[in-house]
Amino acid sequence: MAILPELDAALTKRGFSLLIKGLPGTGKTILALSMISEFGGSDVLYVSTRVSPKSLYRQFPWLQECIPPLNIIDATRLYVSADVHFGLQTFPEVLYSRLRGIEKPATVVVDSWDAMASQLDDGKRAVSLQAAIAELVRESGINLILVTESMEVTPLDYLVDGIVVLRNYEIDYRKAREIEIKKLRGIEIGQHKYIFTLKGGRFQAFKPFERRRIEKRRRAELVPNTETHLSTGISDLDRIIGGGFERGSFNVIEAGDAISILGYQSIIAHVIINSIQQGNHCVCIPCCGWDERRLRRGILPFVSEEDYIRFFTVFEIGLEKREDEGENVRILKGDLMKADFTKFAEYIFSLEPPVMVIIGVDTLEYPYQLKERGKLGEMVGLLSQLMTDMKAAGNVGAFGTTPGLELGRELIHMSSTHLKLTVLHKSVVLYCNRPETKLYCLENVFSDDTLRIKLTPIV
Repeated sequence: MAILPELDAALTKRGFSLLIKGLPGTGKTILALSMISEFGGSDVLYVSTRVSPKSLYRQFPWLQECIPPLNIIDATRLYVSADVHFGLQTFPEVLYSRLRGIEKPATVVVDSWDAMASQLDDGKRAVSLQAAIAELVRESGINLILVTESMEVTPLDYLVDGIVVLRNYEIDYRKAREIEIKKLRGIEIGQHKYIFTLKGGRFQAFKPFERRRIEKRRRAELVPNTETHLSTGISDLDRIIGGGFERGSFNVIEAGDAISILGYQSIIAHVIINSIQQGNHCVCIPCCGWDERRLRRGILPFVSEEDYIRFFTVFEIGLEKREDEGENVRILKGDLMKADFTKFAEYIFSLEPPVMVIIGVDTLEYPYQLKERGKLGEMVGLLSQLMTDMKAAGNVGAFGTTPGLELGRELIHMSSTHLKLTVLHKSVVLYCNRPETKLYCLENVFSDDTLRIKLTPIV
């Protein structure tokens, strides 16, 4: 998704006037230029009071494919109409006369309208001219896009067909961007806010996170381990955190709510699949709500059943083994944590390293009654010893947690890598506190036979 689906519906109708509002640096110009690329066609007129045509092409080389040089007007030099035989005209009046002369549907961008409208001293005259322009646009099939830095409500807000507002804000000291649809006359608004990025000098909004739907056999990208790191199975994530999970490391992935937990589960699925594909053992205590049967449904479309049973083992706590569960299920009683974790550790160290160990922290919280006095410290001690032994063997630990879990907070302090997942306007956003990174939007990308995770920086 590049431009919003709601804007796509509006601007393909033709004869639509749109006002883009936002403070300096929020991305208004890039959004307007991206709209030209998406909807402009060959009939485009870009009127700029900010930068010269040379500067535009230098900053955005991709513009040369969609706007010929003759269709970019440097409005800082244009105040007088050549068609006027008496007196001088303001640029809004020149624009009106030019729009009347357009014989077929076109896309016209004025960046910025503030500079144009400042030439109109008479308030009533300004409103009358703006109303005339808006009506002319509808009648002639012209798409008119006006850019403004004014965040106040003005008469122009009532005259145009649509208004979007761009904003910058911060999440944990990291820049985020959002676009809000204030109105789109005649268009159903499915979602009124989206997050977006300006990566590569182009506007890209992000759709709501799409769950992994595994309906047939698919391939997953195989990302090889290195001598120093075990891959997450996600090329983008490996690059962000410095090559994957370092051998012997202890890593925490913190998910904030129900939607971001879906993002966490997508990451963990790729970690498991990538381990199995490379013939490395993976041992898992799933997070709450997950068991071997559910994991099997998500993993088996990508690997053979033989490899799945051979290289993937699931420990479930406090349950008797069910008849429909696979050969790779082992049970921990859930009453004596020392006995259970001794059994768990012994199994891990019976396998050929490197072993990927995945633990859902919420699954440990309740069976072992960690809220009782002394229990949390005992569990931290057992996990610390486990990680010390795993580090010596070159194995890797990945712990999934949620905010509010006492054990999760303790583990974060001990971790080599601390990834966080949150949700902005239904999109899953990932960032890393250790090592420190910017924000990335996490997306499941589907093709006919392949599934992969894509991480796009929000810049």
